[in-house]
Amino acid sequence: MKKISLILIALVAFSSCEDILEEELTGDLTADGVFTDEVGIDFALNGAYSTLGTFIGNNENREAGWTIITMGTDTYTNGADGGNKHFNSYNSDLNASSDIVRRPWNVFYRGINATNGVIGRAPEALADNPEKLSSVIAQARFLRGYYYFWLAKIYGPVHYTDEETIGAESEATRMPLDQLYAKIIEDLDFAAQNLPTSQADFGRATSWAAKATLADVHLHRNNYDEAAALSEDIINNGGFSLVTPVADLWSLTNEENSEVIFSTQFSDDLELDNGGNPAHLFFLMEYDKLPGMKRSVENGRPWKRFKPTSYLLELYEMEDERYEASFTSAWFSNNPDSAPAGVMPGDTAVYLPRVAFTQGEKDAKPYGASIYNRDELTEKVFPASKKWVQPNRASTNEPAAGRDFIAYRLAEIYLFASEANALKSSPDQTKALEYLNEVRMRAYGVTDIGTLPVIAAVDIDVVLEERAKEHAQEGKRWFDLVRTGKLVERVQMHNPAGAASIQPYHTLRPIPLDQIDRTSTDFAQNPGY
Repeated sequence: MKKISLILIALVAFSSCEDILEEELTGDLTADGVFTDEVGIDFALNGAYSTLGTFIGNNENREAGWTIITMGTDTYTNGADGGNKHFNSYNSDLNASSDIVRRPWNVFYRGINATNGVIGRAPEALADNPEKLSSVIAQARFLRGYYYFWLAKIYGPVHYTDEETIGAESEATRMPLDQLYAKIIEDLDFAAQNLPTSQADFGRATSWAAKATLADVHLHRNNYDEAAALSEDIINNGGFSLVTPVADLWSLTNEENSEVIFSTQFSDDLELDNGGNPAHLFFLMEYDKLPGMKRSVENGRPWKRFKPTSYLLELYEMEDERYEASFTSAWFSNNPDSAPAGVMPGDTAVYLPRVAFTQGEKDAKPYGASIYNRDELTEKVFPASKKWVQPNRASTNEPAAGRDFIAYRLAEIYLFASEANALKSSPDQTKALEYLNEVRMRAYGVTDIGTLPVIAAVDIDVVLEERAKEHAQEGKRWFDLVRTGKLVERVQMHNPAGAASIQPYHTLRPIPLDQIDRTSTDFAQNPGY
């Protein structure tokens, strides 16, 4: 199976009103001259697919997306480096002038404008190929609904248009969320009904991807009956299965596995992705300055942006295989010039134990000075992510990488189904526990529910704890806490850096100031900013 080939393109007709002042025409290539036949429409649709990849990170947008979706929760706080720590401390620097809030706004509106262009132009360009036309429109409408969903989750009410923007426009209004979500659901419903269940190109939208997104949307709208029905349809009829053991889910040779429902594609070819997925940089501790260690391609280039909180690290029971699948706790010596006496190449040089070592136990190890108990972790030294390691980069300091970003996978759908059944109009705890325990059995490597630590009933706190363990480092947490009304409470309990300053209005990011300044009609800022 081949992956969808995503090519970034900048054309005048696909510029959004939000960043039109930054566009510069550098040639004669225009949408009117290209998107007129089947080849041109394919080109445009593939470009529309690239939007989430641009948000997650490339050379244009490397840190904005990951900062938005990771920082300032109960599971991740800031590491030592980077200039975006205010998204964790929630201080006054988190404001409408921030580049971190401006870039995603522009990225998603460019993607929406691309989908609107495809939807508007495809009927004429593909008039002789109705089957292809149906597929193209369904994919474009999925992407449009998906991108508006991201905007709604980040900013709340936003400007809505379903028409292609060709020239500069200054009028914009914020559509109320009830109306905006109705538009999102309409697009995703259409996609679910008209997309195939599978695609030849891995990464293209399917009906199951649309249904997974719809289930997510309905959870955000507290429509638990609808979320339960959609999730159970995917579980029972989608043909997906959990990857076992859980560590295999993150194998670089297994990205197109049986658990993935929809993912954003990145390429190892640096010329295609303009920087690719940079997550491998951000979750990595400063191992390379410790005794016996030096920076290497295998171990990665540490940017030290995101550090796991003590709360997250303590959540995992010792038998839970997700901890070892998610975190690197040991580094092996690759620098004999700085290694302590008795530490040979390949021996343990740095260790972050889950059970604290006594000083005597440390002293008994030749690398004892580099054993860090949980209470000794710092913004530079902490368990690093295994989910994003990229040992096949071109060079030691190469920031570009090609890991796919998983938007939805089956384990999340089980957790959707568990939550929705626990909270729907006629709660069903039997189903809620059944779906929760499917994920937990895989996590513990067992097939007998009776061997799991007992959970008597599913409530929102149980779901949030399970989602924290299952989806650590995957960019889900801020949205989980916002939609469940738990952001302020959980940050105050588990993230000391943000506890003092976080306020209820922080559940939305500020509308970018340049959007407000460029709009001739009233375009209100989110409260508090």
